[in-house]
Amino acid sequence: MRAIIVVVLVLALTACAAGGPLVTPGTQRIGSNLTIDAGMEWTRSQGSREQLWTIDGPQLNSLYLVPNVREREFIFLGERQTKRRPDGAFYHRGMRPDELRDLIADGMRAAGAVNVVVTNLRPVDFGGREGLRFEMSMDNEAGLKYRAMAAAFEHEKGLALALFYAPVEYYYPRDEAKVNAMLDTLRWK
Repeated sequence: MRAIIVVVLVLALTACAAGGPLVTPGTQRIGSNLTIDAGMEWTRSQGSREQLWTIDGPQLNSLYLVPNVREREFIFLGERQTKRRPDGAFYHRGMRPDELRDLIADGMRAAGAVNVVVTNLRPVDFGGREGLRFEMSMDNEAGLKYRAMAAAFEHEKGLALALFYAPVEYYYPRDEAKVNAMLDTLRWK
């Protein structure tokens, strides 16, 4: 969770400095090839290889979008698997759905999330690409309870990943249906 929090804070500061471009409902492009249909307005912060969308602030609701996690790369970017660092939440092409689910959950743990519980792993077709969806519950280091939903699928260049998380109280239930519908619209074009 620490790595995600650092990414969130950097992207949030960038959004504050730049005013944060508004995402309006409709099809949005993430990187060169990943698209998603935004069902509501968001504020977008953009890193070099990922985007963070939020409505009320990154600690209250965040949609983390990564169009391309590369081979042997940490699931939330930033680190690579090496001989000196062979273990960790590193992506490898051809992983089974249960392995991808566990990889994302392990990435959350490595980032500082605790009490991570994964449920409802299911196959999903993302415009002809076989992928997966699942939900998580977890706590941050201060004990705030979060729920999350994840979507991922492989493409020619690597793994596309979308992760929405928000506190269990108020924010997750408020946005759950709209974000759930949005994640089903992920496409690689």
